[in-house]
Amino acid sequence: MKYAIPVVIILLALLGANGIYVVGAGHAATLSRFGQIEATGIGPGLHFKLPFVQDVSIYDTREVASQAEPGDCKTRDGQSVRVGFHVRWRIVDPATFFKATSGDELQATQQMEPLVRDALRKEVADMDLADLLVATRQDIGAQTRSAVGEAIRKKFGIDVLDVAVGRVLPPEDALASVYKRMQAEAQAAAGSVRAEGQAAAAAIRAQGDADDDEVLAEANRKAAAIRGDGDAEAARIDATASVKDPQFFRYWSSLNTWRESFGHGGAVVVLDKGSPFMQAIDAGTSTDNATPKKH
Repeated sequence: MKYAIPVVIILLALLGANGIYVVGAGHAATLSRFGQIEATGIGPGLHFKLPFVQDVSIYDTREVASQAEPGDCKTRDGQSVRVGFHVRWRIVDPATFFKATSGDELQATQQMEPLVRDALRKEVADMDLADLLVATRQDIGAQTRSAVGEAIRKKFGIDVLDVAVGRVLPPEDALASVYKRMQAEAQAAAGSVRAEGQAAAAAIRAQGDADDDEVLAEANRKAAAIRGDGDAEAARIDATASVKDPQFFRYWSSLNTWRESFGHGGAVVVLDKGSPFMQAIDAGTSTDNATPKKH
């Protein structure tokens, strides 16, 4: 009887230890009985189960990243390349995940990787080597994920979040020809852009010249109108002045005539000696000569 109490205590401790489990943060648990899943998505905390009857499996609910080594692929133009990738995924259907992989992430990665690689090979096979080298890896990864994501979800209970394509390793002997072709295409594209720019510049210059001509024509039209108004106003003033004082008007007109004739220099006027102008000059000279000298 003295051994009964310790045995009971030990049995209770074993039952308690086997009946209590803890789920940590970022994880979840599934309960199964004799291989049949009874509950999934059990969140973090302290939980109880039937000792020795129910089994608990804990899995990571956070994102998981798995990397694959570069594998051989063949492009549309028959070039062999090596392309690596890594996959970000997350468990979304625990029951399917445990049935397919027994809850082992490594096993899940090993089963999922061939599916992703086959889809990636198909994407590479649709492109020439030159197109593959300049293609954005995000686009290739997105197309690969779209091609294989639904199948992986149904088969493994895994949601493929992203397929990131790594470095593309082409054969060394093909690089020179590929780069030469890419350079020729780039030069052709640059020439096309340059020609378009020159055509656009010529169109802009032509439009500017047309605008200048239009502005100048409008300015000349306005200037002619202003000059016409000024000439009309001057004629009106001259007519008024000639009516008020005809003698002064004739005198003023004569001055303007001389001013216009000699104002720019280089003009030559031939006058007769008997003309009033020459007689006035001679009279002035005679007057100067007749002036008595002062002693």
